[in-house]
Amino acid sequence: MSDAGVTGVILAGGKSSRFGSDKASARLLGKPLLQWVVSALEPVCEALVVVRAAGQVLPRIDCARPPVETEDRYEGKGPLAGLVSGFAMVGTEFAFAVSCDAPLVRPELVQLLRERAASADIACPLVEEHLQPLVALYRVAACLPVFRECVENGRLKITAAYGGLRLVVVSESDIRAVDPDLRSFRNANRPETLAEIAGLLQAPESL
Repeated sequence: MSDAGVTGVILAGGKSSRFGSDKASARLLGKPLLQWVVSALEPVCEALVVVRAAGQVLPRIDCARPPVETEDRYEGKGPLAGLVSGFAMVGTEFAFAVSCDAPLVRPELVQLLRERAASADIACPLVEEHLQPLVALYRVAACLPVFRECVENGRLKITAAYGGLRLVVVSESDIRAVDPDLRSFRNANRPETLAEIAGLLQAPESL
């Protein structure tokens, strides 16, 4: 991995049990949720990888460098397994992990985490006293073998897989310097939250 840049790894293959339909294709102000995430990451990532479920058909995406699609190798084993499948397709030193239901993710957040990961394997935000592993940056060569071993041994919690890796926790106050309203962490995991996000996007910036 000679490229010290960042690949965006977007998890699109979740069960969407709370949402009730495929979230990647759900429309937000006329565009699929996946399009919003791709558009946010494209300016700050050298490449993009989208991890989909078996048989899942992703929506058409407008992107100067189309994302690489890969299938989750571990059906039904959750987001850590999705990261393993996605990281296996990454050619850069770092991967920024995010789910397809985070349409307000800020490019500036990716840049901040990349700076903080200079001497770490993981740069993970701490928001509302909780680590946010699906809006985090990972050094692929260090994390991929550890995460793969955890998945193959049935240890599926992402943060539990951090043991032994060099972790930098990025504080909420530091996050707010680039994302004042913490919009990067608003997930459209229910139809009503999708409507709330649409309202945010349509509201005047000062509000």
